[in-house]
Amino acid sequence: MLRLVCGLALIFPLLTGAPVSAQAGAGPAAAAEEPKFTSKTQLVLVPVVVTGEHGEFVGGLGRDAFKIEEGKKAREATIFEEVKTFAPAAPARAATLAGRSNFTDSDVQNWRLTVVVLDMLNTGYLYLPGGKQHLVDFLSKILSDSLQRGEPTAMFGLGTNGLTLLHPFSSDTAVLVEALRHVQMDIGAHPIREPVVLPGQSAGMQQAVNETAQRISDFINEGPALRLVYRDLVWTTLDAMTQIAHAYSAIPGRKTMIWASGRLPFMIDDPDWFAHMGPQTTEKYDEAWRSLVAAEIAGYPVDLSGLDDRNSSAYVRFGPASRARDSLITLADATGGTACMKTTEVAECIARGVEDSHAYYLLGYYLPANDQKEGWRKLKVKVEATGAQVRARAGFYVPSPTKDTPEARHREIEEAMRSPVDFTGVRLNVREIPVSAGSKATAPGKSLHQFSVGVLGKSVSVDAGKSNAIDMTLVAVAFAHDGANAGHAELHMAAQLPPDRVEALRKSGIQGTPLLELAPGKYDIRFVVRDNLSGGIGSVVYPLQVK
Repeated sequence: MLRLVCGLALIFPLLTGAPVSAQAGAGPAAAAEEPKFTSKTQLVLVPVVVTGEHGEFVGGLGRDAFKIEEGKKAREATIFEEVKTFAPAAPARAATLAGRSNFTDSDVQNWRLTVVVLDMLNTGYLYLPGGKQHLVDFLSKILSDSLQRGEPTAMFGLGTNGLTLLHPFSSDTAVLVEALRHVQMDIGAHPIREPVVLPGQSAGMQQAVNETAQRISDFINEGPALRLVYRDLVWTTLDAMTQIAHAYSAIPGRKTMIWASGRLPFMIDDPDWFAHMGPQTTEKYDEAWRSLVAAEIAGYPVDLSGLDDRNSSAYVRFGPASRARDSLITLADATGGTACMKTTEVAECIARGVEDSHAYYLLGYYLPANDQKEGWRKLKVKVEATGAQVRARAGFYVPSPTKDTPEARHREIEEAMRSPVDFTGVRLNVREIPVSAGSKATAPGKSLHQFSVGVLGKSVSVDAGKSNAIDMTLVAVAFAHDGANAGHAELHMAAQLPPDRVEALRKSGIQGTPLLELAPGKYDIRFVVRDNLSGGIGSVVYPLQVK
């Protein structure tokens, strides 16, 4: 059922007489629709950090002090703001609401957040004896040195099974370091190992290793089996970036992402390479890039390839390390961060990255209607201020029109289901409520459980050109302790609103009440809501014990 809610509390049925669909089973792939392509005017947002001779933020500059160049074209900033950020409270839910939420009361402020990603998937260094311990010791010291300001920081691991949340946001550095020390190697051991020359190997072996380390494009042509394995490596890395961006996309403010890795398996500013890998890889690249930009995430990659003396003499000097470093540097340049490449300067680099998000300028402009060609665009920002240093992303990507099909919707919802963090593109609150009168379980030994899923009004898109239409998909899946799907429900929440109800929707939001039939046991119930007009996705995990 679908109802208007006020403060996420039920008040009255939605829009008597308005066409409403809220049917179980009307899932994202249920209807046979023609593919729709959505192309919007490109808004280019550029967070810009301006520092003085001693690294201090230079504030008080006006719009006229900034010059934007896109390729050889001058662009005028129609959006301009000097942004100051705040450190949020650690809990990821609103204290004033019962149940679970993917938002807090302070969402209206510009948050200051730091995300640390331990990329064990793309770090061949970890295969060396003692590699993991050396890495843990190194990063533990770095985090202790650079996060002592009490910055809220979350820690993730990336491995063959995708992204793993090692610890949610915390301002306690000791707790984060302890979580790092308990990282298991099996989250990242990938069957493809980077070539490493150990002491005692001959010059001929060094030459063989160097010749084996071909460019990424050469790997693609080695054969179907290797191509599939390498494609999985690329997809897993892109999915991780997308999930992190979706998790914080609706939270205002520039975020710092510390990506500790040996390399990326691609160059983030080379869409031609992604096109060579096939349309599915291109779609994943498009989504990852759109998501990183929308979430205002700046990358500060930490190079792990040369931490150990046993591999630095060979691995760092030869071509593979050069290309590995290029991939990390490109991530920083493309997102407006800084690459932390020298071991002796990593702590200072990370501390600067955290500091960069304290205060910055946000510039923005729209691409002209006759200049929407897809592809990578170079970007340069200059500032007229004596002794000022500028840090901004070196380019942006104009993606292809978004393909909106039932299959695409289902894939995006599934991605949110698998993510270890809540998505915030749609803001929702979930709580268990009494089961509707007359509802009975149909299977012996099972019981019914009903939930209120309230969506904030500001998260609901209204299409004024289609009779004030709203269109949202809600999916709830109960996962047992072993990860098995123990039950699910799907609702299609759609309506056409009379004009006088639009403002009420903005203030009140909407509510879906899915019903699940469950056997006794412990469950993590994942709720995902997709706004089918904007493409925004929100998710919440609700733990439940059924007796």
